[in-house]
Amino acid sequence: MNESKIKTIVDLAGQNVKIKESEKSIKKKEEKYFIDLVTNLCTLDAYSKNALNSGINLSVYDDMYIQIIRTLLDKIYNPLQRNIIFWWVFESLSPEGEVYPLLDENNKKHIINTPLQLYKFIKQYDGR
Repeated sequence: MNESKIKTIVDLAGQNVKIKESEKSIKKKEEKYFIDLVTNLCTLDAYSKNALNSGINLSVYDDMYIQIIRTLLDKIYNPLQRNIIFWWVFESLSPEGEVYPLLDENNKKHIINTPLQLYKFIKQYDGR
């Protein structure tokens, strides 16, 4: 590709134009980050359980990674949100593979089946 043909936004809009990312774009990126994070945590947990079922105990290694992730989540989410995330990833499935419901403060049952549903659920607890 000819480098002289590549244009920047500044070339097209001018030096005095300020470009700001939209709130919708920022929220979509945050949602994608969350879904990727939770999906990877679930994958890590599944690999660890498969290894344990094969007689390989990886908990010494997994526990260190989980502690690092917990610390990083503390920077992004409040303690209630972080606890809900960890409960969902590591404790929300029964041995038979059924999803346990989560009771909110009004004793309303919530069955959270996907990382996107989890994201939307914990967003209710922003600021707490």
